[in-house]
Amino acid sequence: MSYPTQRVDDSLGFERERSTRQPTANPIADPKPQQLESCGQHEHHGSHDHLALIYESADEQFETALPFIKRGLERGEKCLYIVDETDRDEILGRLREAGVETDTARETGALTVWTAEESYLRNGAFDADDMVDLLTGLIDDATSEYDGLRITGEMSWATDGGCPHTELIDYENKLNRLLPETDMIALCQYHRAQFPADTIQKVLKTHPHIVYDDIACKNFYYTPPEEFFGPEQLKRENDRMMGTLLDRTKANNRLHENQQYLERQNQITGDPNRSFEEKLQSLFELGCDRFDLEFGALSRIDPTTETIEIEAASDDHEQLSPGTAIPLAETYCKLTTDTETTIGVTTPQNAGVEGTIAHETVGVEAYLGARIELENSADRTFFFVSSDPREQPFTDAERTFHELMTQWVAYELDQRQREHALEESNERLEQFAYAASHDLQEPLRMVTSYLQLLESRYGDEFDDDGEEFLAYAVNGADRMRGMIDGLLTYSRVETRGNPIEPIDLGPVIDDVREDLQLCIEERGAKISTGHLPRVEGDASQLRQVFQNLLSNAITYSGEQEPQIEIDSRRRGGEWVLSVTDNGIGIDHDDQERVFTVFDRLHSRHEYEGTGIGLALCQRIVERHGGEIWVESEPGDGATFSFTLPAVARTA
Repeated sequence: MSYPTQRVDDSLGFERERSTRQPTANPIADPKPQQLESCGQHEHHGSHDHLALIYESADEQFETALPFIKRGLERGEKCLYIVDETDRDEILGRLREAGVETDTARETGALTVWTAEESYLRNGAFDADDMVDLLTGLIDDATSEYDGLRITGEMSWATDGGCPHTELIDYENKLNRLLPETDMIALCQYHRAQFPADTIQKVLKTHPHIVYDDIACKNFYYTPPEEFFGPEQLKRENDRMMGTLLDRTKANNRLHENQQYLERQNQITGDPNRSFEEKLQSLFELGCDRFDLEFGALSRIDPTTETIEIEAASDDHEQLSPGTAIPLAETYCKLTTDTETTIGVTTPQNAGVEGTIAHETVGVEAYLGARIELENSADRTFFFVSSDPREQPFTDAERTFHELMTQWVAYELDQRQREHALEESNERLEQFAYAASHDLQEPLRMVTSYLQLLESRYGDEFDDDGEEFLAYAVNGADRMRGMIDGLLTYSRVETRGNPIEPIDLGPVIDDVREDLQLCIEERGAKISTGHLPRVEGDASQLRQVFQNLLSNAITYSGEQEPQIEIDSRRRGGEWVLSVTDNGIGIDHDDQERVFTVFDRLHSRHEYEGTGIGLALCQRIVERHGGEIWVESEPGDGATFSFTLPAVARTA
């Protein structure tokens, strides 16, 4: 029989996963469920396994006992089921329902069902030695024809008072001495409610494995026979308990320490008020403390020269200061080239770095580092080193913590690279827009001048068509000038804006209303203003935003008098400003288009405008770190909302 190579479910026949039932109370009198350690997928049961099934209902009992027997038959073992509170016919019926051909199995001798009177109590009373002798004979008979003996017995016969529980526990311990020398596996069934708590506890101490709530567990409380029967049993038990307490305390301390380091890392990386460089320095300090290493650094790998250049470092170091370049092949970082995981080195002579510059000149004796691969930038290495030898290898927890730090650094570097590329792209677009619009102004001025000259000198000679054509040309030139001016303003949002500083929006709105006074009076517009907060912003640019939004609200009011409301609400560290009107509204499919440069929803015959206003608003709001959007239904007005940073409260 070759049990040692089998998994839990292979040798026992029942699944390791929990059933859908809610977990019941613990089978141990006092200890907690966590103290029954799950065997897990890769734990193996040998041919001499001794298991106890602790159950609280018939369903729990048979969910384990029936598959246990069925699997034994499938493996070519002789199986014995000892019944007591269940009768023989019921067990055979349940086995048939489970797919066992009981008649055939019984005829061949592979399956036997005994009662307690035929086994445990065969001489009228239970005797541990007599039962062990019986099992020894059964094992000899079984192994001559079968691959081994598999036995499970209902232990309820021991609850009628005829068997001292001390004798029962003595028997269980003697099984632990018998089974290692034989091809036998035993599953003892104990109904928890039928036995005193102290007996259940002793049962647990005498079984290396426990089955409870559909889970096979290594028994934390198991006491080997030599300890259970030995003359120094109490002393060994005390030593074991004290050792367990110490081990658990150390494990809890390590867990608590790991949790503290993770919390500190999250605090550092999640701080919105610190720059990447400041966070990196704090991570260096945290890593040096966590790994007990002296120095942390971030280096850039130059693929053309095959060197690494120190970009940032935790402390001043004579040979590893920022800007220092070292051939990659002369560093420990070369070990990270072909792997995505963290590399730990505590014995340089075994890692292939002995004799390198990093080892001989810099004096690195311990290293923990990883490579960071970036798409559009040179790769980096993030590492910690020490000149002091490290006696113990880096633990899995330390490697995992370093990998978490590396992932954050990689993400930040990637984001910075993308932001830099975007800034460069925006800068080029701004330069192009400025150059294009600036270069268009001169020929446009010439066109306008000649149109004015034509009108002044030859206006009286034009017929009606000529005057109309000339008016079209003048109007087109004016529109072109407006578009060029708008494009210039749009391109200068980032480069020509004023500093962002705390401002009151009240005066900004007052200036806008004054600028639009004539338009407001002509259309009979009513503008109501709610609370206007204090924000971080460029007053000049925000005046442009409100002027565009209010002007549009008046322009697109339709036939009715414009009713406009300006309001605000706080949302975390920002303010949401809203301009609501009662105008013609915007179709849902067009609500993204309105922020596109020169993308107009209406013809110029319907509504005048350059098609730049809302795009300019969006660009200004984004410069302030905010966002802008519109909510509207056709014919039911529109609400334009945007966010601005709130002024930080001072202590």
